[in-house]
Amino acid sequence: MLALNDFSFEFAGRYLYRNARWHIKPNEKIGLVGLNGTGKSTLLRLISGEYELREGVMSKANNMKIGFLNQDLLSVEYKESVRDVVLSGREDLVKLDLDIQRLLKEIETDYDEHRLNQLGEAQELFGQLGGYDWQAQGEKILEGLGFPTEWLGKPLMNLSGGWRMRAILGRLLLMAPDLLLLDEPTNHLDLPTIQWLEDYLNEYQGTYVIVSHDPLFLDRTVNRVAEVAHQQLFHYKGNFTSYLEEKEERDALMQRQFENQQDFIKQQMKFIQRFRAKASKAAAVQSRVKQLDKIDRIELKDKENRDFDIRFNIRVKPGKVIAELRNLQKSYGDLQIMQGASGQILRGDKIALIGANGKGKSTLLRMVMGTEPCEGEVELGWNVEASFFAQHQLEALNLKNDLINEIGTVSAEYTDKELRTVLGCFLFTGDEVFKKVKVLSGGEKSRLALAKTLITQSNFLLLDEPTNHLDMFSASVLAESLNEYAGSLLFVSHDRTFISRVANKIWWIENGVIREYPGTYDEYNDWIRTRVPEVATLKPSHKGSVENVPAEKIEKSVPKGVSKNKIQEWERQMEGLEAEIKMIDLELANLALKMQEGDVVGNSEVLMDLIEAHRKMQLDRDARQATLDGVMELWVDAQ
Repeated sequence: MLALNDFSFEFAGRYLYRNARWHIKPNEKIGLVGLNGTGKSTLLRLISGEYELREGVMSKANNMKIGFLNQDLLSVEYKESVRDVVLSGREDLVKLDLDIQRLLKEIETDYDEHRLNQLGEAQELFGQLGGYDWQAQGEKILEGLGFPTEWLGKPLMNLSGGWRMRAILGRLLLMAPDLLLLDEPTNHLDLPTIQWLEDYLNEYQGTYVIVSHDPLFLDRTVNRVAEVAHQQLFHYKGNFTSYLEEKEERDALMQRQFENQQDFIKQQMKFIQRFRAKASKAAAVQSRVKQLDKIDRIELKDKENRDFDIRFNIRVKPGKVIAELRNLQKSYGDLQIMQGASGQILRGDKIALIGANGKGKSTLLRMVMGTEPCEGEVELGWNVEASFFAQHQLEALNLKNDLINEIGTVSAEYTDKELRTVLGCFLFTGDEVFKKVKVLSGGEKSRLALAKTLITQSNFLLLDEPTNHLDMFSASVLAESLNEYAGSLLFVSHDRTFISRVANKIWWIENGVIREYPGTYDEYNDWIRTRVPEVATLKPSHKGSVENVPAEKIEKSVPKGVSKNKIQEWERQMEGLEAEIKMIDLELANLALKMQEGDVVGNSEVLMDLIEAHRKMQLDRDARQATLDGVMELWVDAQ
């Protein structure tokens, strides 16, 4: 399908590739991986034709259609509507549609057989190419990417960068090229949309190459991995996890072969040195010398990774309660974000705030930090020192400083070596630490601002998308460091691997209130999969109609005096209460198990705390059950 043979490429005075090879075959689903700066995005630009290949040969099938998603597309101003931008992915159908409309208009005023034949041929070809499903398919993709129906007619240039990138991705998916190149496609997607994209790519009838720093996304979408390292491409079969396992085995095998060869060489050299001067051994010595000359010596490349061990310390130990949120109310115009939301953050909590975009996750972080006005009460606990990371903090960086001086402004307690270690974790190595802040890109400034936040020695961190501009290695180091962090954490992230490694509680916003799952992200996913909804829901199609549901099930008879909206409100309230009671039951069971542990039974202070927590939680459950019973009674009477 496409072959790169013996190619080299130099960029900014440095070779990214030397005599490398890559053959892409039909229907391969390839993950392109490697450390930042090794040339992954550059390779995609070479394949797409954006960069010219001057050393080596690239051959590809005639008329092969290539689609390339890259972050530079955000700078293009699209004056067309969201719908039209996506539909333009099928240029052949756009042209045919225009021809058909033109012919129809001409026939209205100037009818003749020639035009009629042209129209018939155009309409037949339009149908053969899938034109009559074209718009529905485009709208289905937009729905999967999370676009509200009312946005489809808006000019794309009026939307945020994240939504523009989604529409451009939708355009490429509708185009369905022979070779699809995706450079960080999940960067601007929320969790539900990432999962939708995974399902879409699993059904995709074509070949694609994905550059991504999301291991779970790669695991679920690729069947081949190409690794960029040492100016070469190394190829592996299987998904990302298989690649890691095979790479580890290959590295270990290569290490053993290298050590065995070195032992052999030492033995031969020892013999040569010992008997070089003896005439009786001259033939044997010459034989050993020739043998060594013929050996194809194994060379171990220096590993292209980094060895960082960073710890984020806290200055003071806080009280048991980090923050209390009570009856929070927040809206933007007609959009209600919070409606009586409450929650509690305890010492040691590491809470991931997840869910679709637009639900108020970042808003809630700002409310907890006190930078977003709201109704209700947010109370930080005793001795709590909070630090907040979000994209807007880039403005607080001093553009005149170099990187090491800028990060050093946080505290004088850190040595230059410690500051360099922290900067290295966030992809600033060598002399880069002396670059001026003003010359950094937006992503680099984001990494610097995050590094500053993490070394403040605060005991409560609020982080909004901390891994957005990190590679896999740095995200892994950050996760490990936050696991060791003695403070508490509330963070928003769409990186499922990061969430799985860090979070011990899950929050999400539903119907204006905060829901909590008291466990890890993997446990939360298991719970979601096994959860059976108590109230059936109807799934609307992308056109807003209800599909495959008998009319008698849609139209409920509502007793006089009770509105249909009120009944639906009771149903939603019952569903929410039942879910909350199930989670409380799970917490009660966990507490009961803890009270039976040997180290707890012998510690009366800890045991009494657990008993008191169990008592309060049981009272909370009883109160919610009473509320549920009351709502259910009203609902039954209304039937």
